[in-house]
Amino acid sequence: MASDSDRAVDIRVGKGVSRRSVMQKLGAVAAVGSLSGLAGCSTLQRDDDDGNGGGGGNGGGGNGDVPEYQLVELNPPPTDLNFGEEPPERHITMVTHDASTSFFDPTIAGLHDAASQVGWSANFTGPSSGFSVEDQVSILESTVDSGPDVIATSIADPSAYDNVIERALDNDIPIVLYNTNALTRDEMRDKYGQALAYAGQDQVAAGYVCGLAMLERLPDDAGLVTPGLSDPGHDALSARADGMEMAIENEGDGIELTERLNYSDDSNEGISSVENHLTANTDVDGIMGADAYTWFIGNAIENQDMAGEVTAGGFDLTNETLDHISNDTLQYTIGQDPYSQGYIPTIQMFAYMDRGMPPKDYPTGAEVIDTENIDFATERSGGWGDLREFHGT
Repeated sequence: MASDSDRAVDIRVGKGVSRRSVMQKLGAVAAVGSLSGLAGCSTLQRDDDDGNGGGGGNGGGGNGDVPEYQLVELNPPPTDLNFGEEPPERHITMVTHDASTSFFDPTIAGLHDAASQVGWSANFTGPSSGFSVEDQVSILESTVDSGPDVIATSIADPSAYDNVIERALDNDIPIVLYNTNALTRDEMRDKYGQALAYAGQDQVAAGYVCGLAMLERLPDDAGLVTPGLSDPGHDALSARADGMEMAIENEGDGIELTERLNYSDDSNEGISSVENHLTANTDVDGIMGADAYTWFIGNAIENQDMAGEVTAGGFDLTNETLDHISNDTLQYTIGQDPYSQGYIPTIQMFAYMDRGMPPKDYPTGAEVIDTENIDFATERSGGWGDLREFHGT
């Protein structure tokens, strides 16, 4: 890990502090951490003389820190710019690493909201049976063959996508990234000759927020916390788990961590894995998940009648996870604004293709959802299906 991780380390939480104080610290991590990347683990990068990853945001301090910024290459689009005519209709295809989860419903809604506003057509696709880099790359190959104007994709592995991305760029199909990016900006320049823009969270910083939210809610006599994730091979999830563990280690005041629990993305297997872990480790005081399958933890706690005995939280705003928060089975979850992950890349690529403005990294931050704001979060979540129906998707 690069020294940029010190930005997270500098935020301190101790037992007995007020909720206002902790939430101020959470806000600081969400605002700064979502911009300041951790090299090799994150996605929103600072371009500096050392080639380290980072993000743009709060600037350098008086201790010799390098000011944070994002270097944007002025690469001309593969289109002719004509400001005196109505822009033509174009097509964007968005390819995900996992099309089986409802997590991407807001992303699909945002994609089609933006496409309709700029007069484009759009489609969303990806592996329908769960997370699969191999299947996603195969779908990307077919997408390139179909010749869309723009492709938006996630990168969940640092090398598996190289050939298909290079082929798309060689065929004048611009690429923009969202949700997951396993590469730093310098790595992308080395591979593709340019840093592809990314809309999404800084995964390590978001994991740190998740860990702080856990610490805020643990009882004073807590001593053991379990971090969990559905797939250790998913770079973004592993980076979030890094951040969760970092928060507990830095801020936990004696709280220890168990080994990471891999609970799978299969619901039956995943829920069973969490149940087995909790019943075999009765001294666990808290458990947190790094992905959209956090609701597995809620189901396991519910099945074992352990609500109130174990503090639990994690990531993403699936309906199941929100229901568990409403029922006090889970205490919190971390949102990452999946709507903007569909909306922003489309709007930015319109500005690029027809106005010549290169897309930029867009941090979607980390929002903490708990019992205090669950009603609005649930109301908002209930609208994504209506919006998709409105767009005919």
